[in-house]
Amino acid sequence: MLLFLNNCWFIKITLSFGLNQIKLAVQEDQVCDYSFLKNGGEAGTLISQKDWSTTPVGDLEKWPDNLRTALGIMLASRVPMFIVWGREKTFFYNDSFRPFLADSGKHPDSLGKAIKIALPPEWQLAADAVADRIEEGVYKSETNIVSSVVRNGTFQQVYLTVGYSVISNNHEDTIDGIFATCIENSAIIPDVIASSSVRSHLNSVVMQSNAGIAQANIQGRIVEVNNRYCQMLGYSRDEILKMNLGELTHPEDLELNMKMLQDCIANGNDFLITKRYICRDGSIIWVNNSISVVMDAKGEKYITAIAIDITAEKEKEEKLQASEAHLQLLRDTVPAMIFYLDHEQRYVTYNSVFREWFSIKGDEAVGKTVMEFLGEAAYAKTLPHLEIAYGGQQEKYEMFAPSRMGVRRWLSIVYTPHKDNREKVIGLIVHATDITQSKLSEIALRESESKLRSAVEVAQLGTWSLDIATGISTVSERHAAMFGLSNTLVPSEDVRALIKPSDYKRVTEAFFAAQKTGSSGKYEAEYRIIHGLSGQEKVIHAVGQTDFDETGKALVISGTTQDITIQRELQLALESEVDVRTKELAVVLKELKGTNAELEQSNNALKHSNEELAQFAYVASHDLQEPLRKIQIFAAMLQEVSSKRDPKTIIEKIAFSAARMSKLISDLLAFSRLIQPEKSLQTIDLAEITQNVWRDFELAATEKKAEISIENLPVIQAVGLQMNQLFYNLVSNSLKFINPDIAPQIKISSVLVSHDDMVKFTNSPLLSVNYYHISFSDNGIGFEKDHEDQIFEIFKRLHVQTIFPGSGIGLALCRRIVMNHQGFMYAESQVGQGSTFHIFLPDLPSNQ
Repeated sequence: MLLFLNNCWFIKITLSFGLNQIKLAVQEDQVCDYSFLKNGGEAGTLISQKDWSTTPVGDLEKWPDNLRTALGIMLASRVPMFIVWGREKTFFYNDSFRPFLADSGKHPDSLGKAIKIALPPEWQLAADAVADRIEEGVYKSETNIVSSVVRNGTFQQVYLTVGYSVISNNHEDTIDGIFATCIENSAIIPDVIASSSVRSHLNSVVMQSNAGIAQANIQGRIVEVNNRYCQMLGYSRDEILKMNLGELTHPEDLELNMKMLQDCIANGNDFLITKRYICRDGSIIWVNNSISVVMDAKGEKYITAIAIDITAEKEKEEKLQASEAHLQLLRDTVPAMIFYLDHEQRYVTYNSVFREWFSIKGDEAVGKTVMEFLGEAAYAKTLPHLEIAYGGQQEKYEMFAPSRMGVRRWLSIVYTPHKDNREKVIGLIVHATDITQSKLSEIALRESESKLRSAVEVAQLGTWSLDIATGISTVSERHAAMFGLSNTLVPSEDVRALIKPSDYKRVTEAFFAAQKTGSSGKYEAEYRIIHGLSGQEKVIHAVGQTDFDETGKALVISGTTQDITIQRELQLALESEVDVRTKELAVVLKELKGTNAELEQSNNALKHSNEELAQFAYVASHDLQEPLRKIQIFAAMLQEVSSKRDPKTIIEKIAFSAARMSKLISDLLAFSRLIQPEKSLQTIDLAEITQNVWRDFELAATEKKAEISIENLPVIQAVGLQMNQLFYNLVSNSLKFINPDIAPQIKISSVLVSHDDMVKFTNSPLLSVNYYHISFSDNGIGFEKDHEDQIFEIFKRLHVQTIFPGSGIGLALCRRIVMNHQGFMYAESQVGQGSTFHIFLPDLPSNQ
């Protein structure tokens, strides 16, 4: 406080800090800030350079905010000040206090020492007062000290008043440190000092103080201020001297301020208040205002106010509180586990998700190390990642969650190092997300892709995918090598440019037709290309499928390619060989003076007869065997003396089988007499054909407890023998490839499909008639989807002969029979879930 008397003056400064509680728990976004040492002079430099890790106050970056704030005020002040911190009474001082240590040789060694060691002998009264306050709670507001100092090369004794203020946390009974302000009052020793000397001394000491200082009478009228007070409020000195302290105080703080001031005037209770001042421009600043009242020799009281601008700190505190609230909200809202580990791997803070996942309450895990909390087994898995993060690098990894979490989880974990301004790691910010569902999907996808890659490799296929919007094609390395591309990511037009010009129009039309809205999206083409690197001509077979969005817009078309150059060369060679032989035969025929036209017809008839003969031979060797075998079996039953079977029934079955065999032989004989390439079509009831075939398999069906369902089979124009062979082969397969634990179930049904709807099933040329879609389904062992085309290849077998005997020609003949009737056939199946054969036969008029 400042007290002006008539002929002498006295200065006393008493500071007290009522700082808000400093959160000691380290926050994830806290960054060590040494700005409190800025403008600290030599003392600030010494503090920043000193190794504090071995002292009671510990590493500088961990110092609490109230110590930082107090040091910042002390170092920026030109008034001699020192701070004593903690139960160990660690000593700090500013540059203005340094002269009182220089003569005793204690500068700079006193910094960081205990106060009784740090201060010279004449300061022991002050040291005792500080010790009493910290240890015993004994309050002493000030001490008078006589100390030695050298000024301008002259040794002088000075008289000082040391004022003490408490530095506390938000707990009223906790003292963190003592703030001491040393004011030289040598001027009050003489009885009379001229007022001009008072003004001179005030200007040299008080006017330059870093704190704003004002003095007023007990009515509040301001009688003196220093420069800093004027700067804080934006008024000139003359303007403030015409004002009252109440005019400067914010209206919301005025009532409390006046109550405390009245108590101070009446009872001498100095006080500290954090309040707002209204500046000249209308802006508001926050200050810590220390108020004291003194009395002069005449008994008149004066109010001294020391104001320290804490606006920046207040704003920072409010932002921090808001940030903390938002951060905590985010922590508890984000469905992820978020927590903080200190430099010793101890849990400092965590969110509600952490508590839920680990089934803990409150701060149960706070202070525990990771190993203590997780256990040694789980800790051993995380330790290598912790070591990387504590080494200063961000670490990301995935792990299977410890069993103590109650459920089986996959976690994605990120360790982010928290560093101070010296790049030293002081903790870790940990973010853990539950990725169980995506991980399981990823594993399943990886397994599926592996199977697909294996199938593609075995088939030696190239794969491709075109993003229709961008026109960019992504191809496999095999595809790129097949086409002679230098990259696997290329514009689609670069790929199409390799197509041989004679095939270009046909192929591109089919390609773009598959992308049209309303189409099936299927694409298939065989064409020739000119290899992009070697220039060789190759034959390519490509298939693809377009994916559409919900509006029918094409998004992506993808598929496979196969180099069939060798197959086509072999085919061409064979055709060439046939051509050569044909020409040779033509020469022979010409030499024999035969008629070329008749010979050519005979040759075509012979070729056709050979094909039919192959079918004839197969039917003779297979279809006729079944009735004959039944006759043999039933005949053997009649020969059994002890047989209890009804002979009449057996004879009837023999007669039926004989009649059935006779009918087949008749049909075969009639079929063998067909010498014209055209088919002799008859009206055939497919339901009757199927029932007759089933009777042939009566014994096998009974033995295997098989059942058949026949629905809506039509009457069509066809070759009866071939239709018999078609259904005979299909039934035979269904009774052969069965699951031994399940009774065979066969279902045969038919629907009529219009010519327009047939485009959904095939891209092949169609007759201008409707088609019967016949579905032949069973519940047998099924086969891999990749085999849906291979099973129709002649002599192609999916199983070894010892497990499922047979020649492998049955389904090949089935497809041939369907093709002979200008239809088509395909199969669908899954392993263990049976098979379905789709047969499409034209609904021809009876006169065709």
